Amino acid sequence: MHSMQNQLDMASVENCTCFTVRRISRAITQFFDAELGRHGVRPTQTPILGALQAKNGWSMAELSEWLGMERTTLLRNLRPLQRDGLVQAKGGGQGGPVKLEITKKGRTALAKVFPAWHSAQDKVVAILGQERWSSIIRDLEDVASKLKG
Repeated sequence: MHSMQNQLDMASVENCTCFTVRRISRAITQFFDAELGRHGVRPTQTPILGALQAKNGWSMAELSEWLGMERTTLLRNLRPLQRDGLVQAKGGGQGGPVKLEITKKGRTALAKVFPAWHSAQDKVVAILGQERWSSIIRDLEDVASKLKG
């Protein structure tokens, strides 16, 4: 029989910054998913569409870096957007860079989902308070910057 000393120290898990940030991120993602889901766009896809609307012709590497997303995660999120005709990839032949573009259908989908996204965003910020939200973002960006070092 194992002693209590050999069991996992739950306090260390609960206080783990990585675990806590990911747990909270999942809860917020689930909330956004419920709000945006009826529009056929996932919350993980909205920043991709938004970035492509703001600047067409991102390369995969540029978009991946700007979003702070691993390339494989970006590809996983792009596949349904391409399948549904919201994003198209051009180029890539002979090892050249792939350029991503939002389609007209993608712009329409983004316009339809934006009010739901805005409502979800406003609700989360209202719960936290604008000043506190701004402080949290500044602090987390500072931590991320220092960890990239």
